[in-house]
Amino acid sequence: MIIEVNGGVSVLSAFVNGHGGAASLKMPMQTEIIESCEDLFPTPEIKKLVDYIRTKYSIRDYYSINIKSSIPQGRGLKSSSALAISVVFGILEMNSVKFSDEEILEIAAKASIYNNTSVTGAMDDIAMAYYGGYCLTDNRNFRLITREKMREDYVLICTGSERIESINLKDRDFSSYINFYNGLEHMLSKGMIYETMMLNGCIFDDGSDNVTIKELLGTGAIFAGRSGKGPAIFAIYKSKEDMETAFNSLISDGREVIKSRFNNEGIHITGT
Repeated sequence: MIIEVNGGVSVLSAFVNGHGGAASLKMPMQTEIIESCEDLFPTPEIKKLVDYIRTKYSIRDYYSINIKSSIPQGRGLKSSSALAISVVFGILEMNSVKFSDEEILEIAAKASIYNNTSVTGAMDDIAMAYYGGYCLTDNRNFRLITREKMREDYVLICTGSERIESINLKDRDFSSYINFYNGLEHMLSKGMIYETMMLNGCIFDDGSDNVTIKELLGTGAIFAGRSGKGPAIFAIYKSKEDMETAFNSLISDGREVIKSRFNNEGIHITGT
């Protein structure tokens, strides 16, 4: 079975009050899961995902899992959550386990905590990968608050060279940002998704992003900022022509840049 999902960018980081938001980008990951005579996994994290599902559902089969992904890892672009929901969804489907949308999101979030790829469970990122579009969740209570389609505007991603894992932020105290985040949630309630995305990244930025963000805004982007904890930086464009012009300018300067756009397609099976 081959399962396809997409990566995305942070809208609201859940470290502060447990509420998190994410928006899907056309940045596909294909996960191939095959029954095998022995386990063949590319990473220890995948083994722990499978072990979690085996224990929960008394599954005894062995699997070979292969990943083909366009999502850069450790850059704040939701690669771990895309992988978690793909593996959980695929193995449950292969074993004919019945589940609701709410159940599989919670299972994948708890599996992400179990394999140490997430502090909060990242249900916002998992829901985004599962549904596509924009999702806002209560990660502490494993609850979907709202979801909606995104306008499919064009996006450039400057990936950055540093890897930042969510688990490394486990002991950081974000409580002093609660008033700021209450304001961001109010903005989201008014439909100001892009504005919230841009402001959300500010608490993780040490100032090193400012030059890149200013450069991206100077290429015609309508919004630019860090994707959550980063280090990836996004820039949003109204037209494909503006995005292509900016892309060509950035790569000519030696920048590592990915072309994408917002996406409303959720998880789906592409092959068996």
